[in-house]
Amino acid sequence: MLRIAAAEDLTALTRLRRAATGDSAEDAAGWLQRVAGLENILLLEKPGAPPALMLAAVPVHYAHRKGIWFTGLAADKGVPADKLLPKLLEGALRAFAENGCDFAVMTPDTAADASHLADLGFKNLLPVSKPIRRNLLAQAQFDSLTVRHLMERRLRCQPGCITLPETAMNEIMTQLYRRGLTVVSDRRGYGLYYTKGDTLQFIELQADNDHCADQLLQAAREKTGAENARVLLAENQTLYLGAGRRCGYGMIAFLHGEFPVTDVYFRMLL
Repeated sequence: MLRIAAAEDLTALTRLRRAATGDSAEDAAGWLQRVAGLENILLLEKPGAPPALMLAAVPVHYAHRKGIWFTGLAADKGVPADKLLPKLLEGALRAFAENGCDFAVMTPDTAADASHLADLGFKNLLPVSKPIRRNLLAQAQFDSLTVRHLMERRLRCQPGCITLPETAMNEIMTQLYRRGLTVVSDRRGYGLYYTKGDTLQFIELQADNDHCADQLLQAAREKTGAENARVLLAENQTLYLGAGRRCGYGMIAFLHGEFPVTDVYFRMLL
């Protein structure tokens, strides 16, 4: 049986979420309630039994177009999620298309998942590794952007961002900070990164040009001591052109005909 989650499902869903991600109980419950929203979680279950599989179908926007972000797949042990997911998605895509949604996005975990998504009409839509030169004069602020200002900057720098409501972004950023995220920013750009050994892993980097991006990397090096950076850039970004390689990091399904997706960017939702 397929149904929408309700408040009384929170304990069971928190357990499923924790088993799938390793999150703390606080983070799992926070994600379920304030990022996905219980009203957006699809459940498969047998009558009288706890939920066996869940999948969130979170409303998002790309400019004026309405979309759905499928995320948070989790299943009980022994439940064949890989076999059930395509059937669940097939029905969900049809229903959301009839409800006026223009697209759906999802990030497959494996090549097999990507193949299943491709069968349903999903399509693949740049990491850059570089050494960071020292610059003792590089100036930037750290962890000074509010979520609202971050969202405003993201849309200004990358108009094609697939966006969530501010309350959901607040929860995402809170959980990312708990996991060690740092925000570096100045008036010409910003970056979100983790420090992993001698490497800064930038999950987002937006700047006016290469020089401005270098200033952010250099300020982050002076703060952390890390000498290398790995950066994931959107297809239409002009930073460090020719320095990286293409990689598929998400898939999109068009529910009412194709539209240009060069600007589509949803790195934060990963």
